[in-house]
Amino acid sequence: MKNVKTKPGQLILFAAFALLATSCGNANQEESTEETLATEASAEETPSAIIEKEEEAPIICLWAKVSVKETPASKGKWITSIYLGESATYKGITVKDTTVAKGKDYANVELIDGTEGWVDTRFFAIDAKPYVVIEPSKLYKRPVLLASSDKEYARMQFVVGLEEKEDWIKVRGKRSEDSWFTEGWVKADHVTNNEIDINVAILTARALENKDEEARKKALEDIINNNDLNGSGFIADIQEMLVEQPTEEADSTATVETEN
Repeated sequence: MKNVKTKPGQLILFAAFALLATSCGNANQEESTEETLATEASAEETPSAIIEKEEEAPIICLWAKVSVKETPASKGKWITSIYLGESATYKGITVKDTTVAKGKDYANVELIDGTEGWVDTRFFAIDAKPYVVIEPSKLYKRPVLLASSDKEYARMQFVVGLEEKEDWIKVRGKRSEDSWFTEGWVKADHVTNNEIDINVAILTARALENKDEEARKKALEDIINNNDLNGSGFIADIQEMLVEQPTEEADSTATVETEN
């Protein structure tokens, strides 16, 4: 390859353009209330290898909230967040961020509103189906009753189906008592892919995350009062949760009775 000589005037022009581009990038960066934005990765930090290229497929978020980044890197600029149960389109490209220990795989996705970005694949399931557990269901290591484990999913647990075999489904989900995902086989008739039931289960999980009692109660009431969700079989469960929610009046009565 021949060496290309650059004239002094061209060097000045290139330097000015680079300075202008950097200034614009800094001016457009906004603060996020959900997380502190990291500076964009430098040329040395940019992941170098596409490790996987496939056909487009659906991708489902399995974590409460995950960042969507502008570049496939841990220090990539934050664009928005995607939430538990939300689906997007996997664009068929996965890149490894080699700037962190052991590397991190980032998938190129397109959200339902057209926003494109990169997400950490650890918190997603590609080409899986959404389900919700409709009755307490024991997890099995293999699709046979003789291979039971000591774990089970509770009613209203959101999961994704990874594989089907006769009357069994291999699922993955995060139980509230666990720090990471659990995976195993359940009987197919213990879960449903009814869209309304799935949405109600996810919204209920979000509501219960509220540490403020009033905010939690209001979020549960909003689910019950939403006409678009009335067809769910889980509405009765939420009504029971509201009955069990302690109230200031109940606490006051209990205090008076104790004093008497």
